[in-house]
Amino acid sequence: MQRTEFSAHRVMVLGPKSHAVLLLRSILNTVGVGRVVHVEHSSRALELLGMEQFSAVFFDPAMDPIADQPFVVAARRSEAVINPMIPIFALQESARRRDVEEARDTGVTDVLTTPISPKTVMTKLRVATVSPRPFIASNEFFGPDRRARLRPTYYGSDRRMRAPKKAKVDFTMI
Repeated sequence: MQRTEFSAHRVMVLGPKSHAVLLLRSILNTVGVGRVVHVEHSSRALELLGMEQFSAVFFDPAMDPIADQPFVVAARRSEAVINPMIPIFALQESARRRDVEEARDTGVTDVLTTPISPKTVMTKLRVATVSPRPFIASNEFFGPDRRARLRPTYYGSDRRMRAPKKAKVDFTMI
């Protein structure tokens, strides 16, 4: 992984100064992310997303809500945000299925659990910026397609056969 690969990226880290947030900032700086902006309040983060272009946002889901909405929903639905399709990653201490599904249903691109490894952070950042998933827009949901994997298309011959109709058996021949 080259340092210059991420030099043009501007990444926002949203959350209180905790061990996980400081470690994430250190990882991002070490691998050469051009600019890392740390914000402690979600209302200020939403304001910055309306003024500057960022490559990604990493945030703590326990952040204070904006107008009784989680940060992700506010960032995805606000008309003031420059890029509502920005990759948004949630930092969680545990990866229980219910928590991951809840984050996914609010519009989070991906979930990172602590302890955070540099390889995981950079892989997820690279995938989200180079080949992002398509976005789904409906009345209830706006965010990346919830299906994380694309199913490979099968290009071989179709070997399935229709089940033959019941054959009439001639018992006189037996």
